Amino acid sequence: MKLCLVLITEMPEDAHDFMFSMVQQSFGRVLRPDTEVVLKPIKRGLKGDNPLDFDNPYFAFLSKGAIIEAMIEAEREGFDAVWVNCFGDPGVKEARAVVGIPVFGPAESTMLFACQLGRKFAVITANMPGQVAQVEEQVRLHGLQDRIIPGGVRPDRHPFVETWEKGLEDPKFAADSVAEGARECVADGADVIVVGCCGTGPLCSMAGLNKITVGGQDVSILDPVMVVAKTAEMAVDIRKATGLPVPSRVRGYALPSREDAIKVRSLFGLPT
Repeated sequence: MKLCLVLITEMPEDAHDFMFSMVQQSFGRVLRPDTEVVLKPIKRGLKGDNPLDFDNPYFAFLSKGAIIEAMIEAEREGFDAVWVNCFGDPGVKEARAVVGIPVFGPAESTMLFACQLGRKFAVITANMPGQVAQVEEQVRLHGLQDRIIPGGVRPDRHPFVETWEKGLEDPKFAADSVAEGARECVADGADVIVVGCCGTGPLCSMAGLNKITVGGQDVSILDPVMVVAKTAEMAVDIRKATGLPVPSRVRGYALPSREDAIKVRSLFGLPT
């Protein structure tokens, strides 16, 4: 099995191995040895050096197009499934309607998995402009308002730039901050904690944080990269073994004909 992980920013060639080693900390322990994961950065787009870029709706719209193109390319290259390395799930819904392979996002996969582990969950998201509102929109999109605690999308203690820079030197810095926020969420009624960031999640996995103990009981802390990778692997297994359509191909996810795809992409100057 061959899975593709799409990065939402451009990445210098010399940083590829480093970034892959980071995300591998998340999925390396849960995927089967015969499952290969390949990192695919977008070819043109945001470089990730200005967090405000991701909070601008127009910039985010342009970025989403580049992400979808990478997913289309992944299908043409023979990957069995693809996921995007961003908790905002950019491009997932649109790509599902145009590629034949399963497409997953970490927010949808992880929040729905959290619902199977506990009655109520909370999300500790990256401390960046617009992130809380973005994740709250994901909660509404998936109809999970009744499964999240009140005010259940909360920013990390530290600005993401600080979490990332210090966390790379010492992953425990990031993990301790998440654990502190998690304890507050549990006190407010959460049974499961979702790390709402695909940068912080691997840092927590590197530090060995997948639970906290409260009142003598263990509370799950979910790394979204780990969950979405295993979700993709599971979906491919079921699809190959049974022929189950993933996703179900009706209405919004019905695939266009090859002719229609060529016609529309040509109108916008996209490769066919």
